[in-house]
Amino acid sequence: MTKKFPIFLMSGRDRNIRREIMQVLDPEEKYETKVLLPLLGKPVISWVVEELVKSKYVETIYSLGVSREDIDFGDQVEYLPIDFYADLNIKYLEGYEYLKSQGKEYDEIVVCMADTPGITVEKIDEFLEAVQEREGYDFILGVVPHQLSKEWFPDAGRVVAPLKDYQVFPGEMFSLSKRAIYEGQEVIASIARIRRKRSFWAAAWYVFKRPSTWTKILKVVLKVAKLKDAVQILERAFKMKADVIVVNDLGFGLDMDVSQNYKQLEKYIIKTKLAGQES
Repeated sequence: MTKKFPIFLMSGRDRNIRREIMQVLDPEEKYETKVLLPLLGKPVISWVVEELVKSKYVETIYSLGVSREDIDFGDQVEYLPIDFYADLNIKYLEGYEYLKSQGKEYDEIVVCMADTPGITVEKIDEFLEAVQEREGYDFILGVVPHQLSKEWFPDAGRVVAPLKDYQVFPGEMFSLSKRAIYEGQEVIASIARIRRKRSFWAAAWYVFKRPSTWTKILKVVLKVAKLKDAVQILERAFKMKADVIVVNDLGFGLDMDVSQNYKQLEKYIIKTKLAGQES
């Protein structure tokens, strides 16, 4: 039997800060969030929804951020009444609580960021198939080989983990267990803040505060750590069952955090999703 997953499609913005990408690409302030910016004829978020609805492993797409008034996907997307400006950890918790109030309670949810227009249904399914095979995990992260980024966009600014067997950066889909959502609120909030710094070592220092990780962190510093060591660091630091899944596709991990990413994604989509189509 094919297992299907609820998808939390994440979008939003900081309450009092207009980030660089919006200052550059939307100086007239027409758009509330970067996922509504037009990209090759349609909003960024539309590229993502189009792929998610094709997946045989997606049960329902829940928007945690933009509302139906912002962009209407009809019955393809359910819009949850969550504070648009809330931090990610709060959105996960309130989103899960809302689903519970509607009689829907899941062992795990899958998070997909709405600013990843290069993502494809093939790689979504590949990731969700791998998640299916890992029952009882609290956190499963899709990662992308850095070599793909270097080939396409050497200046893409990805946050890369310096591992011996893989040079990887985080993808834009991951799964969270019910336990992780409820018990990991402080951890999720901290990681979200660190992610904005776009620094691997900022994340490493946060983990280093937990003594159980020191031997593994030392291997990372000495550049002898492997991907399995990184997984063990996560498990020891946060006392959870974790894993990573390598997805060999740049579109799975190329998001839109800074203005240069917009042109990179435009170029990438033209060469991948729009290749061969008439102008």
